[in-house]
Order: sequence, then C-alpha cells, then structure tokens
Amino acid sequence: MFDFAHIPFSRFGRFLTLSVMDGQVWLRSVKGGDLRLSLGRLCRVFLPGAAVAKWRLTPDCLTAETAEGHVAFVIGEGERLHLRGQGSVTFALEGSRYDYAYVTPQGAHCVVAAGEDLRLMPRATKGTVQVMGDWRRDHADNVAMTFSGNEGFEGTIDLFPVIPPTASTESFDQARAGAASAFADWLARTPKGDQKEARTLAAYLLWANTVPASGNLTRPAVYMSKNAMINIWSWDNAFSALGVAAMDPALAFDQFAAIYDHQHPSGLLPDFVNDREAYFTFTKPPVHGWAILRLIESHPDWLTEARRAALVPWLERQLSYWLTHARKDGQSLPAYCHGNDSGWDNATFFAEGGPVLTPDLPTFLILTCDCLSRLDPTRAAHWQAEGAALYALLTTLWTGQAFGTRLAADPARLRQDESLIGFIPLLLGPRLAPEVAARLIDRLGQGWITDWGPATERPQSPFYEPDGYWRGPIWAPTAMLLWDGLLRQNQEDLAADIALRFCRLCETSGMAENFDALTGKGLRDRAFAWTSAVYLLLSAWLAARNTQGQDQA
Repeated sequence: MFDFAHIPFSRFGRFLTLSVMDGQVWLRSVKGGDLRLSLGRLCRVFLPGAAVAKWRLTPDCLTAETAEGHVAFVIGEGERLHLRGQGSVTFALEGSRYDYAYVTPQGAHCVVAAGEDLRLMPRATKGTVQVMGDWRRDHADNVAMTFSGNEGFEGTIDLFPVIPPTASTESFDQARAGAASAFADWLARTPKGDQKEARTLAAYLLWANTVPASGNLTRPAVYMSKNAMINIWSWDNAFSALGVAAMDPALAFDQFAAIYDHQHPSGLLPDFVNDREAYFTFTKPPVHGWAILRLIESHPDWLTEARRAALVPWLERQLSYWLTHARKDGQSLPAYCHGNDSGWDNATFFAEGGPVLTPDLPTFLILTCDCLSRLDPTRAAHWQAEGAALYALLTTLWTGQAFGTRLAADPARLRQDESLIGFIPLLLGPRLAPEVAARLIDRLGQGWITDWGPATERPQSPFYEPDGYWRGPIWAPTAMLLWDGLLRQNQEDLAADIALRFCRLCETSGMAENFDALTGKGLRDRAFAWTSAVYLLLSAWLAARNTQGQDQA
C-alpha cells in the first residue's frame, strides 16, 4: 500500500514533499494551493540509472536504488531534507522567469526558485555538492544541484523564503530516528482496527498531509493530499477533525478553526484556505454541526469551555448565512447555487444547472440547530424552533417514495433523482416519520449498495459513470454519512454492512479520493486524508462491535 508512485513522502507539520507527478520524481513545497499550475514543483530528482530505480517508502524514510548507486531521504527539523547515498543525486530546478543561483557572502550555495517564491540551500557534510546554472542576462537556465562523493555523500537541502536557517546539528540518522519516533507516537494513538497495513497507511496520510500554520493558514491544517489537492476545504475539514481527534484533540479543533477564522461577516465559509488565500467563489455544505455533535459523542472531554465559546458564534453566523442569503424568504428552502457548493461538484441533481433545492442542505442545517442547542442550552428552545421550521420545509421535497430536488427557478417540479443525496435525511433519526425512514431504507437496497459500498449515483441510472466523480463512484464522506444515518434509524446491522464494505474497499484499493463503485478500483488522487479518516473511524467501530459481540457470546 505504501506505493511511492501514488503516496507522497512528507512529514507532519511540513510543506516539504517528495512525490511522483507525471512520471517524474519531484522535490516540492506544497505552499500556494492547487490553483497554481506548478503545484509546488521545485526540482526534478535524477539518479544515475533512474529508469530502473527501485523506490521504497516508509513513514520515516524514502529510498531509491539503481545499478549505479542508492540514495535515502529523511525530513528533519523545519523544511529540511536530509539525504545520504552512494553515487550521486541531482535536483534540477523546474525553471521559471528569474530563477538563478548564487553564493552567499558566507560562501554557501543558494538556489532561487523565483516562481515559487522560495530559496533552496544545499549543504554537503560528506562528499560534495555542485551547483550549476547557465546565466542568461537576467536569470539562469538549467539550474541544478548535484550531491556526490567517491566514498558516498551526505547533506541537507533547506527550503526557506528569506533568511537561511543555520546548518543542521542533526545527523541523517538522528533525523530519521526523530521522524520514526514522531510517527510511532501518532500511530500508537490511532484508533485500532483489524487490518494493520491499511490502518498504518491511513494514519500516515493524516499525519503526513498536515501542514503548519503559515500565512493565511492560521492553524495547522490537514490537507486533503500532498499530491494535487493542497488546500483545506470547508467540509473535508470536518471529516479530518473526526479522524484526528483521538490522536490530537487540539488539531481536531484546529481543523474547524482554520476555516472559521476566515468566515465572512455574512456567515459564509470559504471554499478552501491555503497559506496564500481564502477562496470564496464557492463554499461547501454545512456539515460542521453534525460533525461536532458526533465528535462530542465520541470524545466528551473534547468540548472545553474555550472551544464551546468559539463554536457557538461560528455556527450561529453559518446558520444565519444559509437562512438569510441562500433563500428567498423564511417560507423557502435554502439552495445551493453551484454543485461545488454542495460538495457533490458535478452530481446529477445539478444536471440542469442551479440554484438547486436539495434534501441534504436542510438536514445539515437542522443538525446545526441541534448542535447549537447542545452548545448553548440557554437558547435551546430557539434553536429547536428553527430546526422544526426547517424540517417542515424539508418535507416538501418528499415525493412519497424518496426525497427529491427542485430547481429554484422551477419550484413546482419535484424531481426524483437517483443520486445518493436523497438518503442524507436519515441523519435526522427519530425526526423522520417511521414510514418515511422505512421507505428510504427499502429504497436504498434497490441498487445503491454495491459490493464495495454506497454508489453516489445508482449504477442502473442513465447518468451513472464509472469514473464520473460524483456521478457514481464511492466516496468516504458519503459512506460515513449514510452509516451514521442508518445508526440514527436503529439499523445497526445495515450500518455495519456499509462499514464493512467500505473498509474492505480501502484495504483492497488504498485511501483513494474515490472508487469505482462496481470494481472497487481506486480513482483520482490515491493519498486522500478524509478517506483515511473515515477508514480509521469505521474500522475501529467494526472492531469494537466485533469485540462486544464476542464478549456477549
């Protein structure tokens, strides 16, 4: 499962990353977000005979071996790469306007990646480092750094924006031991499931996908990936928070705060945040009340008074945005303007455009009201009344068979979709009339659940696409939401079946962004944080359930 072709090498609290992109190995800094075409590519990494290099990834070390030599990489303190090997290794700068290399007044080499607004300082502690570049009037082409040595080489590369850090006092072995110890401590706190390799991979991805507070990132943030998805999004963050709560309760809170720190005065949350920007062109569904309630259920001590005091105004403003700015009046349902706002980007309920009235949005807002009632009991009656009013509006989407969707521009037409979105109201538990819940559960068994889990579009639908993003593939967040909804409807056996299928999927195909619903093949990005979080939560729940069953037997 630790396949370097798909899984980047990084470390908790670092932007520095080594990964494979377009068939090349790159030294990267995952700053700046995923709207930048470079995705943080700094240098291509070349080894003699690299066409047949054998790469091996472990949480603490990345190694490569060729017929001509070998090299090992470790991430040490700060944004520092340690390397050691035999033969040579070259880091060739990607190249952008105004790149160059120079020697500092202190005699150290420095390489400037102007397009990435970063400097790289190579230092050799054994063997030599040669820095090359062809000067071209106001920049240099072919800038590269090569470490080599007849008796082997060892050294570091520091990534920094302005002033270089002092030379490392850590040896390669000390840096590796530090990384190994840090991950071992994280893994020891990770919820335990029954499959060791998948659990270790999931734990590694949550650990390694975390970046430090920097710039617009006001808190340490779990990025979705250090491949291409190098932001924290404002619903992904809720699942990451649930996933890391057992390992680091403060980090779980930071996942909410990293987004809410940029909340617009209207209450709107940004679509995503990275160190350079908070992006408001889109937003994401308000799952946070649901997630906070589940987090409190699982970790009662997590809700300190300081966290409660922060969460209440954040959730109040978020609820106010949807009830004030996303609907016509108090007698209307709020709507998503674009599929990206729903989190289901290209799902079939947006096949005719938007804005669209969907059943998940009022469901999440009702759960936000429930969360506020829990956090702010002095106003519980107010929040319960808001929730009841939203539930009455939600029932207008009931077709008699399912929860459908409406176009805001054509409210008289109630569409009965074949998207999994129609099952999200199961999260409302006893609020749903028993006959409504029973009809939904019966309908769920009519094709949505494949051998691998819940498809986001029923495979029999004419809109189904095997690799259609939200038009069919299985996703971790929807699997977890459906699992929780079934638990809320006292359908524990069916919830366990969903959890078991999804966990087997991850144990077979890794922690992919999404999965082919019929074959189980991992699709798109293969190193995803929320998939890892959901896997850890569901596998631990299954293991605890199995243990309880054995004890009762």
